[in-house]
Amino acid sequence: MLSLTSGTELRRFGRGRLPRLAVAAMLVVPLLYGALYLWAFWNPTGHLDAMPVALVNSDAGADRDGTRLTAGQDLADTLTDGGALDWVVTDAADAAEGVRDGDYYFAVTIPADFSADLASAAGDHPTAAQIDVTYNDANSFIGTTLGRTAMDHVREAVAATAGEEAVDQVLIGLGSARDGMLAAADGAISLRDASAQLGDGAQQVADGATDARDGAAQLASGATALDDGAAQVADGASRLATGSSRLAEGASTAAGSSTALAAGTRQVADGVHATVQQVDALTGRLPALADGLTQVSGYLSARAAAGDTSAAALLAGLASTDLPDAGDVATMTDQLHALDAGATQTADGAQALSTGLGTLADSSGTLATGAASLASGARQTADGADALTAGAAGLATGTATLADGAAQVADGTGQLGGGAQQLADGLTDGATQIPDDSDAQRTARADALATPVAIDDEDVAPAASLGEGFAPLFIPLALFVGGLITWLLLRPLPTRALATPASGWRVALAGYLPSLVIGAGQVLLLLGVVGFGLGLSIGHPVGTIAFLLLVAATFLAVQQMLLAVLGSAAGKVATIALLMLQITSASGTYPVETTPAFFQAIHPLLPMTYAVEGLRDLITGTPDARLWRAVAFLVGLTIASLAATAWKAGRLRTWTVARLHPALSI
Repeated sequence: MLSLTSGTELRRFGRGRLPRLAVAAMLVVPLLYGALYLWAFWNPTGHLDAMPVALVNSDAGADRDGTRLTAGQDLADTLTDGGALDWVVTDAADAAEGVRDGDYYFAVTIPADFSADLASAAGDHPTAAQIDVTYNDANSFIGTTLGRTAMDHVREAVAATAGEEAVDQVLIGLGSARDGMLAAADGAISLRDASAQLGDGAQQVADGATDARDGAAQLASGATALDDGAAQVADGASRLATGSSRLAEGASTAAGSSTALAAGTRQVADGVHATVQQVDALTGRLPALADGLTQVSGYLSARAAAGDTSAAALLAGLASTDLPDAGDVATMTDQLHALDAGATQTADGAQALSTGLGTLADSSGTLATGAASLASGARQTADGADALTAGAAGLATGTATLADGAAQVADGTGQLGGGAQQLADGLTDGATQIPDDSDAQRTARADALATPVAIDDEDVAPAASLGEGFAPLFIPLALFVGGLITWLLLRPLPTRALATPASGWRVALAGYLPSLVIGAGQVLLLLGVVGFGLGLSIGHPVGTIAFLLLVAATFLAVQQMLLAVLGSAAGKVATIALLMLQITSASGTYPVETTPAFFQAIHPLLPMTYAVEGLRDLITGTPDARLWRAVAFLVGLTIASLAATAWKAGRLRTWTVARLHPALSI
């Protein structure tokens, strides 16, 4: 019986186009609920890269051990290259304004001291780096929630890198301390080597001292031998005196003979002197003799020329006579003078010889004896001198060895001092590289290393709870459903009004105003329960009530228009379809940027989009341009819907069979 009845009902939908469309609608509506929802929210977190987020890099950088650190720029590059969100690099003013106006879901600011704080982990004032994030729940509560989750991941990633930087800073100090310790170790090694060299030098000094001692002993022995030789020299001198006595006797005899020699020599000198005087006298007469011979020769020449043969013979004889030349006579005179001087000197020498032989006679005896003893002593002195020389050589060798050892000792001492200084410098440098922290500094350093990067959240318009975050969606949704229920009970166009000659506007308003009263009651009842019962915090209560009245008015006008234009059955199906489209595209849950392109395209065309947007401003935020844009759109859509309803009301004054017997009614 049931199947027959069902078959009969289904057979009723087989006549006419509208019933067939109704069957299709019955099949498609579940698809709208299921597939449309799943399609819209299939993977919103996988499309976070479409969410516009402001990124402000104010980091001034820092210097670390002569190297420029630009951690802020590095972080900004990493975020933009990663593409986890739609990062928009901008300045602080634009970011703040964009977050307030909804152009950005939130803003991330890297402060000016970001790099300096990272580099401070090993300094005197360790400070954790910080990233500033500004949210606005009035843009989207889910968007803020997703943003906080994303920033947690960003913070963890940055903290890992920053932690490496911070630990690296500390390790750099410890590494420098290690370098200082290694330098100290090198100094200690040098000190050890210098000590060893100093020991070797000291040993050589000791060996040189031993050699010097042996040389000194040899020198002493040589001195003893020299003393013995000196004694022998004294004995030889005694014997020399005896010999000199004997020499004196011989010298006396020679002196007596030399006296006679001196007398004879003196006589010879006197004779030579007299001869010289005679020759000088003769020489003085030679010029006169020469003149006379010249006169005689002239006379004989004259006589011979006169024919006197005897004169010629005398002249020839005179010419053949070899008379001495004046130059020869002068030479002979000089020789005689020299002979005279030599004879005189010889006489003087003979006299001196006689005197000297007498003196020699006096001292030669002693001299002869002493000379013999002296020769013997001199030989012994020479032997002692040889021994002394050998000892001195040994002493010199030992002294040289001692000097070399002393030089090495000096070098070793210098190296020892250098190694000690290097050790001291290394230990000092190492000690200065290890932080000497106070308790407060130690705590701050531990905090900086444990949490190198912190997120400083600021919410321009925070939602107090999850319910408050979802209220801008569910309140308009409730009003839209409330309107749907209202039009199930109320007629969009009253039949009596259509039967009168009233204008289409009057007919439309006749159906619309009663629904508006119900809508106002729904608004007040809903806000009362949500506000007082659930504790919803509303930032602007009066504005919220006024705006929700406008939302309810718009939804009722749109639904009335659909029912009037499309008819009761098709209009209700269209209203349900519109509800589904609005829920999935109004950005009441996930940001519309995370939904497929279809929903992004219809997002700005549907009234619930503006209802959600304006209500967020009023509940959690500060009213701005978005609220007035929503008001303008909703007012315009309300007027347009009423105009369409009024137009349709004017056309419905003519009754047809289809209107009297509709193919489908709900």
